[in-house]
Amino acid sequence: MARESARRGDRENAIQLMNAAIDQLVLEGQLTSLGVPATGVLVETLLERGTKDDVVQAESAFDRLVTTPADHEYVVRDIWLLRMRAFLARAQGDDDTYRDYRDRYRKMANELGFEGHMQWAEEMP
Repeated sequence: MARESARRGDRENAIQLMNAAIDQLVLEGQLTSLGVPATGVLVETLLERGTKDDVVQAESAFDRLVTTPADHEYVVRDIWLLRMRAFLARAQGDDDTYRDYRDRYRKMANELGFEGHMQWAEEMP
């Protein structure tokens, strides 16, 4: 719901809702499961708005997810992390790193047969 709100132009409210949802998932111990796509959507929304503070907040949200211990290997988390890393590299102007993560993301999406991620990966320039 918050993502649709952001797409319609109300990014400020949407970002607040996303942060609140992710904070709740952290409290419930769900960051490494349900919080993975939620963090991905937050990072993308912040980077679409694109202020310097947004990039810092996106990096912070990403770092919180990366540093949260996972009980087991979780490919859904890994594929989202590749996607977020690509977007963060692009936002920082690091085109070579962006292309590397984008290509790794595409490869993983195809290998896993994750159709949604395959489509998203193909849409990445």
